[in-house]
Amino acid sequence: MDNLIFRRAVSRDMGDILQMELDVFAGEQKIPATIIPLPAEKFPRWWCASIDTSIVGAVAAWKENDQIHWGRFAIGKSYRGLHIGTKLARYSLDDLFSQQVEEVYIEARDATVKIICNLGGNIIGEPMTFYNDDVTPVILKKKFFNQNAS
Repeated sequence: MDNLIFRRAVSRDMGDILQMELDVFAGEQKIPATIIPLPAEKFPRWWCASIDTSIVGAVAAWKENDQIHWGRFAIGKSYRGLHIGTKLARYSLDDLFSQQVEEVYIEARDATVKIICNLGGNIIGEPMTFYNDDVTPVILKKKFFNQNAS
């Protein structure tokens, strides 16, 4: 995968990103498609992983209740298990923390919780049911962010 690139997403990426998000969250996890896009008033920022011209992963950060949230973390089904998710998480969080963000809040499925905790995150509450499966609240503070974790 020499041609794997991690970068901030640009407007021309958003159609492909939204389609992947819908495939993963609405298609696989049965989350209503209407709640997946992030509205502009939440000031979303997106990052992506691409191979050649294909978007294979994406994640966003947005502002909600005076907190920065991180999520909508998705890797295309054919690209899971290759550590693309861990690398994309590290890349996006490193970029986010370089922008005067001190902490991010995350509510995620178990696989993402494991990645975030390996990067220095801490579980801050009990799992709660969210559309047929649990999500766990996690916080990751800049001062505990481990960029070198695998």
